[in-house]
Amino acid sequence: MIEDIVSFFENAEEVPSYYEICGAYIELGEGFSEKMIVETELKLALTLDSKCVKKDYHWDRIKSRWRERWC
Repeated sequence: MIEDIVSFFENAEEVPSYYEICGAYIELGEGFSEKMIVETELKLALTLDSKCVKKDYHWDRIKSRWRERWC
């Protein structure tokens, strides 16, 4: 299930927003939890960073997003 969402966004330039990821789960007719969203964000960041010249760019953005969300 997470892999389906990752493949849906794998050609994006940025990691999609929290709400875009939630919307993708809803479009697939799947349920989701906060844990699944976090795992999806992580896998997307790693996938996008593997294709990016600036290594860890997406990972750093995700860490900032998580700080804003939870702190």
